[in-house]
Amino acid sequence: MTVSIIIVDDHQLFIDGIKSILQNVINVKVVGEANNGIEVIKLLENGVKPDIIITDIRMPVLDGIGLTRLISTDYPNIKILALSMFDQAIDVTEMLEVGANGYVTKNVDKEELELAINTLIKNEYYFSKNLPKNIKDWFTKENVRPQSELTKREAEILQLIAKGRTSLQMAKQLSLSKFTIDTHRKNIHKKLGIKSNTGLVNYVLKNIK
Repeated sequence: MTVSIIIVDDHQLFIDGIKSILQNVINVKVVGEANNGIEVIKLLENGVKPDIIITDIRMPVLDGIGLTRLISTDYPNIKILALSMFDQAIDVTEMLEVGANGYVTKNVDKEELELAINTLIKNEYYFSKNLPKNIKDWFTKENVRPQSELTKREAEILQLIAKGRTSLQMAKQLSLSKFTIDTHRKNIHKKLGIKSNTGLVNYVLKNIK
């Protein structure tokens, strides 16, 4: 299977650097590049079909946060891998909140970038090994309650959330309505005392084997 990638950054030098890294990654193909989110939407409308969009966060016209919000709504099968410098903790957490599937820092090497891509393709989340302490603190700051409070169905949906499934995908897989899935999701957030989807993912990674 060949994984198709669009790279988005307002600095062409960075795009060229990621393309250079990916040239040495087997079964990965760069099918497009863009300098802002609007250019990405135009690529998609013109028929470019990436599996993953690797995007910067701070960009002109339409930034990575706005782009991710649009992709999560209109193209839920496309995975979003965010990139950021260490001083952008607020932007990174917001990216994850609007639907990004992973985060790597801009000094990422070939091995980690390949690992991140392979992780996203498996419908799982990836967080950089160089994750800054202030972002780690954001992931772990919520006080969670025991998973035993969840019903069997809620526990099943929790696992699917951690794998990056959307409500529509879960509804199809479990033969339930999207309304039912959304209701379960609200109950899961309430029972575990976790406000964000990213917090749920972190809970699964820490507590469920």
